[in-house]
Amino acid sequence: MRPSILGAIAAATVVNAAYPGDIVQYWVEQSSVLVNGSIIGGLQSPPSAWYTAIVQAAVYEAALSSKRETLEFQQLAVSHAAHNSIVYVFHGTRNYGATDAALRSVIPAIGLDPSSTDGKEAVKRGRKAASKVVSARADDGINNFVDYVYSPKVPLAYQTTPGSAAIPDTPQARFVKPFAALGDVTRFRAPPPPNVTAKEYEAHLVYVKTQGALNSTVRTAYDTDTAYFWRESSISGWNRLAHAVVGNSLATKVVESAKFYAQLNLALANAGFASWDTKYAYNAWRPVTAIQRTDIFLPSGLNISDPAWVPLLRPTPSHPDYVSTHSTFGGAAAAVIRVWNGGDKINATLSSNVTLDNRGVITRRYFSLKDAAVENSRSRVFGGIHFTYAGATGEAVGEAVALETLKKFDEHWDEF
Repeated sequence: MRPSILGAIAAATVVNAAYPGDIVQYWVEQSSVLVNGSIIGGLQSPPSAWYTAIVQAAVYEAALSSKRETLEFQQLAVSHAAHNSIVYVFHGTRNYGATDAALRSVIPAIGLDPSSTDGKEAVKRGRKAASKVVSARADDGINNFVDYVYSPKVPLAYQTTPGSAAIPDTPQARFVKPFAALGDVTRFRAPPPPNVTAKEYEAHLVYVKTQGALNSTVRTAYDTDTAYFWRESSISGWNRLAHAVVGNSLATKVVESAKFYAQLNLALANAGFASWDTKYAYNAWRPVTAIQRTDIFLPSGLNISDPAWVPLLRPTPSHPDYVSTHSTFGGAAAAVIRVWNGGDKINATLSSNVTLDNRGVITRRYFSLKDAAVENSRSRVFGGIHFTYAGATGEAVGEAVALETLKKFDEHWDEF
């Protein structure tokens, strides 16, 4: 009996020596620091999702290579994989010291000395995993120059918006190689958006004009908060919602946690590429362009023009309206979390991570992933930067891409 008791005590000591939380979640949060638009400028879409997909792929690779080792070994390997892949993507240009500090601060909690024999091996495996992934993505198209030529200033044609960049964001992203052998993203391309001559178009335009104005008199306080609540990077926000659903249930299951977050972030990246394909296929104008236009272009003869109109969320992002990538990300994330969760019902509380117009932190509780995705989509209409149909269609595109990514994941996830 005595050896058995001593063995149990030793095993408990090993577990207690490890980082007590979910190490994968820890590094998801650290990588999100560089994505969130409120921190040092953030990242454009879809590179924001491309980046976290690389990091989580490296984390999963490290977890798989260490799955037969102790918990603290796995945690140290995963930490070095995350650190090196983050630093590689940014090459030290974005808060390099913060990433170093994040690794330094978690090592004592992990409890495995990096200079020990096991520690050195864990570090080696983590670094190798990062190198494998980032090397495979070195020529995936994200760095390529793709020129953009604006269409004539006719109704529905995308134009520069107040405060936006001279050239739209990352036009090359539609051509980037997807993750997990997803294949040609054009098969997810949405049908064209409604033309200005379509019967329903006028209603969509009037709705976003009234609901999305900075000083709207019809938007409710709750809907204003909805626009603010979902303002942060979708990549950060949906990963944080995933944390709220998963909790600490995978803290001692590093491989399972790494797989879940790899699935989530690879699906987000693929959804971003598919969204960009639709955006740049149709080049549809933003609400602010339509509303500030001075001529009458609606078939009914309604004069919608208001050159002084300003959206609640500003400036309007520098890329076409249709489809809403924010909504596409939401549809994709909800689909992945739903599969892991075994259904749509959740009980998750989340607080906003970006404050605007002195509103402060907003906290909401969600009981349905579908409801969260719909609210996320609607937030861009209440913010005045998207038409309703751009969001609804984006949700559908995101869900389709995510389900296909999950379908291919087990067999093809490492086809970086």
